[in-house]
Amino acid sequence: MSRSKPKKITVEFEDGSKAEADFAALTEQLKFELLRQPVFSRPSPHPEEEKFVLMEWVDGWKEVVEVDSECSEINRYYVITRPEDVGRLSLKRGGGYPELIEVTRDPLNLKKIIFLNDYEINLERSDREGKKVDHFFSLDKRDSFLSEIMDLFRKVVDEAGLTVDQLRSQEPDQARARYQKIAQKMGIKAAQRQQDLFDFISHLASKCEG
Repeated sequence: MSRSKPKKITVEFEDGSKAEADFAALTEQLKFELLRQPVFSRPSPHPEEEKFVLMEWVDGWKEVVEVDSECSEINRYYVITRPEDVGRLSLKRGGGYPELIEVTRDPLNLKKIIFLNDYEINLERSDREGKKVDHFFSLDKRDSFLSEIMDLFRKVVDEAGLTVDQLRSQEPDQARARYQKIAQKMGIKAAQRQQDLFDFISHLASKCEG
């Protein structure tokens, strides 16, 4: 992602003493949890350049997550049952390990993914090994999902009495409030961080003509 990355974290104690650590030295889970907090969220300076994964379930529920700009394509989607179901969406990332998105909401019923291309997800086979079951899915390319999202975005913005140019020129606080309402009308939730959702709405606005 093109936004500024955190370098250090400082903890201040009641007696005024402080402890500091490099952000990179923290565990991946702790970094993830910290960056989910609104106080540490920073809007992307270039949302038009960011990359997002938009997921839709069979019941119409939609979630979006912002991913590293080095991600180039989907490797695969699979679900592990042992006994709970956990989905994993693997994205190819240049010069390093794949980006892995964990899907905990009803992973066996994820139906569509938009990432650079449009994909419909279908179960291919399930392999059992003891108490564990691995479910493997095909990703079949389609060409309508993204255009449907763009059409819905334009419709919601128009119904709100706004223009795309107005969305692009907002102050940050006003933008967050309006983006939240637009996302709600579109039925899209943040998969991990609320800022990802705001960046995605800003990204859609950047792709529309005024």
